[in-house]
Amino acid sequence: MQLRRLPAASAARSPSATGGELATEFMTILSEQAALEDFLADGFVIQRADGSTATRAEYLAAPIQVSTFELGEEVLGVQDGDVLVVRWAVKATEATDEGALAEDEAPRLSTFVWRDGTWRMVSHANFNVRPQ
Repeated sequence: MQLRRLPAASAARSPSATGGELATEFMTILSEQAALEDFLADGFVIQRADGSTATRAEYLAAPIQVSTFELGEEVLGVQDGDVLVVRWAVKATEATDEGALAEDEAPRLSTFVWRDGTWRMVSHANFNVRPQ
């Protein structure tokens, strides 16, 4: 998958619209299991609902598998210079090496940095939990 070169939000785009496109791109990359390495910034870190974390190298070694997804209605993007913070939610069929995650809509928080003409994900918080 070729990464789309989305323009900086200050270039006549709204931060929320750009954030929605980036959230969709991230979930599409995870569903296709392609181009994730190019999408993540070198300093990437993830924080999960269960308290576990992963660095870029750790996440690339065992990314989540996404079968289907649908973004929630509200996406809020806030930009400060070359940084874009996006609050969003997604209903998805997801699994890790340890099993499936709940399929209910769950909130996410992602941070992107503008580097080399594209947005790269530098942090992600996933509030989806495992079913009881």
